[in-house]
Amino acid sequence: MISDLIHALFYVLLARDRPTAIHCRNVSKYAMTIGSVLGLDSKDMKELYVAALLHDCGKVGLPDKLLKTSRKYTRWEKQMVQQHVVIGKNLLMSLGFSKEIIYSVYYHHERYDGMGYTEGLKGEKIPLFSRIIAIADTFDALISKRPYRNPLSIQQALNILKEAKGQFDPKLLDCFLKYMDKSYVDIKEDI
Repeated sequence: MISDLIHALFYVLLARDRPTAIHCRNVSKYAMTIGSVLGLDSKDMKELYVAALLHDCGKVGLPDKLLKTSRKYTRWEKQMVQQHVVIGKNLLMSLGFSKEIIYSVYYHHERYDGMGYTEGLKGEKIPLFSRIIAIADTFDALISKRPYRNPLSIQQALNILKEAKGQFDPKLLDCFLKYMDKSYVDIKEDI
């Protein structure tokens, strides 16, 4: 049943906002890489996969004009877009997903230094999966084309992650950077 819901939610997102769906698929792959390097067990890997795949599912509740804008958001639009974590949390709760998945989605924009949103959590108070997703999410956003900028190279993106270390869990970021430096394979492919 939950497996069917996962696929249904992903395909709703794909129909509603293809670039976000592709981004979510990419984020799940990068997150799984981090989880694998950490040696997470199979149950945790499954939950991490689902949380990463659905991390932006709340965007289905945002107006089209926000999803399809071709410029940077205004301050008000940015605040509206930030509500996707609340929408996602409520959607996943209503469908009976595990608390681990729900809160991993809800907190994926928290920052290790406490400067993120929605609640300003800091450090280890942010769930592990949220900390993993934050790295994968940022990396994929940097190497993906945006309406207002071209994609960065992999090396440029890795350099930005290194410079923004306080934003991310340093141990998890080191894991990701070491893996990417050694064995990056382009896992972004079209759906």
